[in-house]
Amino acid sequence: MTIEHFPPRGGIETVIAALLRGMLKSLLKPVFSARVPIPLQRRWLGVLSKLSLVPRGSVFEAATLGGVPGEWVRPPLPPTRSGTLLYLHGGAYCLGAPATHRALTARLAGATGMALFAADYRLAPEHPFPSAVDDALAAYRALRADGPVVVGGDSAGGGLALALAIALRDAGEPLPAALLLLSPWADMTMAGAPAREPPGETMLSVAWARACADLCLRDTAATHPWASPLKADLRGLPPVLIQAGTDELLHDQAVQLHDALQAAGVSVRCEITPQRWHVFQLHGGALASADDAIARLALFATSAHTSDAVEQREVVILGAGMSGLCMSVQLRRAGFADFVVIEQSAGLGGTWWDNRYPGAHVDVPAPLYSFSFAPNPRWTRRFAAAPEIQAYMQDVAQRFGVLPHIRFGRRIVSAIFDDADSRWRIALDDGRMLRARHFVCSTGPLSRPRLPDIPGIDSFAGRVLHSARWDPWFEAGGQRVGVIGTGSTASQLVPPLAEKAAELSVFQRTANWVLPRLDRRYGAIDRALARLPPYAKAVRTLWYLFLEWGRRGFDEGTLARRGMLRSAEALLRHQVSDEALRAKLRPTYSLGCKRIIYSNDYYRALAQPNVALVTDGIARVTPQGIVTTDGREHALDVLVCATGFDVEHSLAHLDIRGRGGQRLADAWRDGPQAHLGLMVAGFPNLWLMLGPNTATGHTSTLLFIEPGVRWAVRAMRELRRRGLCWIEVKDEVMRASNAALQARLGQSVWAGCRSWYRAADGRIFALFPGFTREYVQAVGAQKFSDNDTG
Repeated sequence: MTIEHFPPRGGIETVIAALLRGMLKSLLKPVFSARVPIPLQRRWLGVLSKLSLVPRGSVFEAATLGGVPGEWVRPPLPPTRSGTLLYLHGGAYCLGAPATHRALTARLAGATGMALFAADYRLAPEHPFPSAVDDALAAYRALRADGPVVVGGDSAGGGLALALAIALRDAGEPLPAALLLLSPWADMTMAGAPAREPPGETMLSVAWARACADLCLRDTAATHPWASPLKADLRGLPPVLIQAGTDELLHDQAVQLHDALQAAGVSVRCEITPQRWHVFQLHGGALASADDAIARLALFATSAHTSDAVEQREVVILGAGMSGLCMSVQLRRAGFADFVVIEQSAGLGGTWWDNRYPGAHVDVPAPLYSFSFAPNPRWTRRFAAAPEIQAYMQDVAQRFGVLPHIRFGRRIVSAIFDDADSRWRIALDDGRMLRARHFVCSTGPLSRPRLPDIPGIDSFAGRVLHSARWDPWFEAGGQRVGVIGTGSTASQLVPPLAEKAAELSVFQRTANWVLPRLDRRYGAIDRALARLPPYAKAVRTLWYLFLEWGRRGFDEGTLARRGMLRSAEALLRHQVSDEALRAKLRPTYSLGCKRIIYSNDYYRALAQPNVALVTDGIARVTPQGIVTTDGREHALDVLVCATGFDVEHSLAHLDIRGRGGQRLADAWRDGPQAHLGLMVAGFPNLWLMLGPNTATGHTSTLLFIEPGVRWAVRAMRELRRRGLCWIEVKDEVMRASNAALQARLGQSVWAGCRSWYRAADGRIFALFPGFTREYVQAVGAQKFSDNDTG
């Protein structure tokens, strides 16, 4: 594996880091000196550790395992995973204790969802080498008797973790599931150490490290494989994650250790955080880069220790987007800790992880694009950009303790309901199997990118990009770029491309209605006021009412509709002076029939001299570009497909089978349908989040996600209370609700044109036709008797 760098983010963190660095240099580094007695160093470190930010609610229980004292670290929420994490603290084998590292161990226990034992191993000079290794072995063996163990350690503790693994390998004993090494001291010879430590080093010095090595080793050679694992035979060790900062004495050792492990055939990953010092992870809660590093440690640990056996769970959730996150939080709040989230991407966010194209942002005001139970006072704009939304989701996941439940980089390939024991059998792409009482599909409608079905597209010699699979390293500068599609995504993507591309050709099949985006930047005063619950609630309510009023714009003859039509025409006339171009951009269908675009810069971008709007149909793609129906070939270097998603077949890639082996694909042969978008007859304990007819053309999808999640969790709790195994909406109830829905939709504006809201037969499967309160009331008013149970 390669060495990866994770730069810190944000100016606020830069200030906090500078303050912490100065404090550590002034308070800690002068004491870590060969001239200061070891007992005094220990006492001073104990005093300073009391200033660290230990997560609230963490519990530390003194215990002895294998004759080794230490403490169990219990996070505020109970462990959710099998296995144990053994943590070995740093301190140059002479200092430190479990209590000095609680800010780190408590966060690591919470992030992994695993029980964590911090060993209080014997220290030098009272107990010289190999006392620490003997204690680590004894504690590990005691833990290993109960299941797999992940071993972590920082500084000297990282070297000790390596020595432990080497000793176990040589003894032929079961190895740890993984090693987590934070700024590991893996070479006590200090060979190749710099004459002076880097300027940014906050605590270590070469002289102090050598003095501690002498106290620990006494008569043992520093080249002993347990003392300097870097120089030992490293073959056959378990997967290893190394983390270090650039501004620390042991940075070079971390890189050398990565190279040595890689040469030995060990699966190893090395993460370097620029401008960070020795074991900066101790400052979780203060430094975002430390929190991010701990989250990556947890991901590595939980991915490595998972058993190959069939895993029994109460709930399995497909997808870690907004709906999957909401379901996870509400399950935890309702007392359901036995659930996992399977996410095929490498990180949290769903559509906000996938859509990283330039200009990506939400098209509803940010105060409504946060959960009611987790308002976000840190939005920097009224219409938040994708990275900000993804950061908000990460914060919610960490705050409510759901990250340990998520398995990233895994894909569900099938989910089959077993009539015999009323559980879902869920197969993953790595061959592992889960069995669960409930299966929640929270992939959402915008999850499967759709490429245009155009002859010759595979022959294009240039680069082809889809907006939902964007390459962050792509540079449009100096290139001839073609964009297929003029919907909401294209309206966000075209302006930044127009700024850099030498030529930009935008291929439009249908003009879209464009309204101004009422955007503005949020300043410090806005964010301060947003921290006041009454103010935040008032702002959220006002935006909710405003957007609900906007829903009336979809109905003919309303004041809202007249205002929206006037606003759209005024924007077009104000930003596009060329009458011919203006005519091409004026829609010929009713406002609202397709998704409305909200943009202040799309029209301006199309009017730039390096941008051409092409309205002739596309005949075919050639290796050199696109040929339109008028016979003209448009030469291109890059082809960008802003062609949206396959909403109608969003679950078609999964083999989902309900009662009696009925396939969901067969049940949905004529298009997807569900009762209130949540439940499908014939599929017990299958919960759809943002399922059929729950999309909205006028407000935040979160307002539809939350009531659906509340109902699903309520039903799960009721099943448990009644001692029942399954619940399934009655077929006649589902058919009646959908018939009423389609009758209403058939008379709506959405029936008037072709769009992704509609199936091939004209049935509208995506949208809910009414106001938000109607859906919320309908979901909340459901009766348990509308369902079959057993």
